[in-house]
Amino acid sequence: MAGLSLSEGGLRDRMAAKERESRASGATSLDIALSRDSGMDARDINFLRDFTAQRKLLIVFRCPKPSARAFHGDLPGKTFATKAKTNDSGTVYGHGGTLMVSDYDMMSIWRSTGSGFQKIFTSALAPGAPRGKWSEEARDLVRAMNQYLVTRLQHGCQDDFLNREKNPGVKMADHFLAIRMGHGTYLRDPVYCENFYRAHALWWPYDTLGKHTGREAGT
Repeated sequence: MAGLSLSEGGLRDRMAAKERESRASGATSLDIALSRDSGMDARDINFLRDFTAQRKLLIVFRCPKPSARAFHGDLPGKTFATKAKTNDSGTVYGHGGTLMVSDYDMMSIWRSTGSGFQKIFTSALAPGAPRGKWSEEARDLVRAMNQYLVTRLQHGCQDDFLNREKNPGVKMADHFLAIRMGHGTYLRDPVYCENFYRAHALWWPYDTLGKHTGREAGT
């Protein structure tokens, strides 16, 4: 796990500077609090809360290490091709020595129907394919978000990658942020995330060991 080595004091200073920068850009105290828990940038959380409220969306993210919030906007997001893990600072060196910050992994996107939520499938339309054509709706949503996000989205939703063997699944060290029509909810581990899914009648595609079942809702 090769990344930037920084003292605890150095990380705290960077985080404090990021919070000042975020407040100056319009981030609220709620955005800052969610950023501290999730490791996502407070400016991105502020944008996503507005975006999901306007479009009546629910988006669930697997979050980077909390320390990553010290580097959003200063380092590029970790690319999909980079398989090395980030270190305690939330950073990693990729191919050619490029230093990157841990990105955000979308788990799922849902649209409110008024009586519940409907899945917006955000991955290759060919089931289980690692890449390929997306639906126009999914493509346009991600493009719209990436116009404004400080750390841009690198790939589709993990829940929708219907390959049981290659899907990374969920692990107890994972933590999540759900943003539902303007409201952010921090979910500290997969148990909390699964409970959130079930409370909102969303399809949870992982088995008791955290492995993806390879199935969509209703199949």
